[in-house]
Amino acid sequence: MRVLGIDASGPAVAVGLAEGELVLAECMWTRPRTASNHLVEWVKAVVAEFGWPEGIGVGLGPGSFTGTRIAVTVAKMLAWARGIPVVGVSSLAAWAAAAPPGTVVAVTSERRGAAFYAGLYRVADPEPVALMAEAAVDGALPDPFPWPEPLWLVGPLAADREWHPRFGRRVEPRALPLYGSWVARLAGRRLVAGEAVPPDRLMPSYLRPPAVSRRAARGREEE
Repeated sequence: MRVLGIDASGPAVAVGLAEGELVLAECMWTRPRTASNHLVEWVKAVVAEFGWPEGIGVGLGPGSFTGTRIAVTVAKMLAWARGIPVVGVSSLAAWAAAAPPGTVVAVTSERRGAAFYAGLYRVADPEPVALMAEAAVDGALPDPFPWPEPLWLVGPLAADREWHPRFGRRVEPRALPLYGSWVARLAGRRLVAGEAVPPDRLMPSYLRPPAVSRRAARGREEE
């Protein structure tokens, strides 16, 4: 099944096309704040080269509020307009999926000071196994951290060595990209299993209110 995968939740905008385990196209732009400028054009370019996909997968986050919303909206529009089955996948799980099988990966995304999103996965076939619920961290890491086994740490916290001991005793920071093709591959497995969702039920996974909502709430409390 030929599946288009898109994600704009993290440090890059990604579009990929995969057929089973075969990657047909991969596009990435490491300026996520410009997601709206590139996502649609890349989808057009992929379709022009390979034709319309048989399925669509989109990263639901958690991550950038704006980027995730843009990606989900694009996926909905394509699914409605072309009648293509669509499904959402965890952006953090798709990020972890690019690591070698058996690796335990802590994925972090959308850091703002001590606040960020985190997930923990053991990479396996057909998809990474979650070792904890995805979390909106604000200062203190949830259980099961610190992790006792060797651990890959990816995302913005990988570059901050002060945080490494909090994640585990044997942390390996890795510059692992979030590939659109992995969004496509995870989505393809779910679509083949009959797990497509109606486009209007496709919703981002925010985990916490967007920053603008929090600022508005603080403003009301101060009135």
